Amino acid sequence: MILHPVRAMGQEAVPLHVIDDAHPQPEALQEAAAAQRFARAAGDYYPGLRAPAPVGYAGWLAEAARAIGAAKTSTVLRTTFAIATDAPAALAPIQRIPHFDTVDPTLLAAVHYLCAPPHGGTSFYRHRGTGYERIDPSRAAAWRQGLTRDRQRHGLPEPQYPGDHTAGFERIGQADLRFNRLIFYPANCLHAGDLAAAALGADAAHGRLTLTSLLQA
Repeated sequence: MILHPVRAMGQEAVPLHVIDDAHPQPEALQEAAAAQRFARAAGDYYPGLRAPAPVGYAGWLAEAARAIGAAKTSTVLRTTFAIATDAPAALAPIQRIPHFDTVDPTLLAAVHYLCAPPHGGTSFYRHRGTGYERIDPSRAAAWRQGLTRDRQRHGLPEPQYPGDHTAGFERIGQADLRFNRLIFYPANCLHAGDLAAAALGADAAHGRLTLTSLLQA
């Protein structure tokens, strides 16, 4: 493992942990993905398909989070393979802006990249109208009101993946994609996959394949 210094992003110092050469057998993870049957999860806003993570991966991930200090006593709540497939024209309006996974400030998100460029990594954002970079329960109502004002001011977002062009948002940091790179960040921070240049498709061998996880820190 190659552990990079923790990045403190934006005005709220959102922490980003980046590990390169993270897993000892990343090709085995790719092979496990190729053997899976991917499907769309009901009620999931992820713009693509998911499949179960390999047996043992959750335990390895929890140990990695503890080892780098991202979490003291981590429990993996959810972990799946994910592959981005949806064309920009198919995105719902909520998928065209940065999002957060939960308002719970104690949860940690992880993305493990199992593909290579030109697929993109993950970017992190500030909402200009509220100044928020993280959304907790005390901010949820103001966040929704801020999105309403954005729609009144800018209209619905264009049918494209989030980026620097997204009205109402400012990028505060970015994790570039690299094969076998693992990142951890607070699950309630505003973020989005850098999917504009991704080769979208359901082929795990050539698509934007990741393992995405949610942990109790």
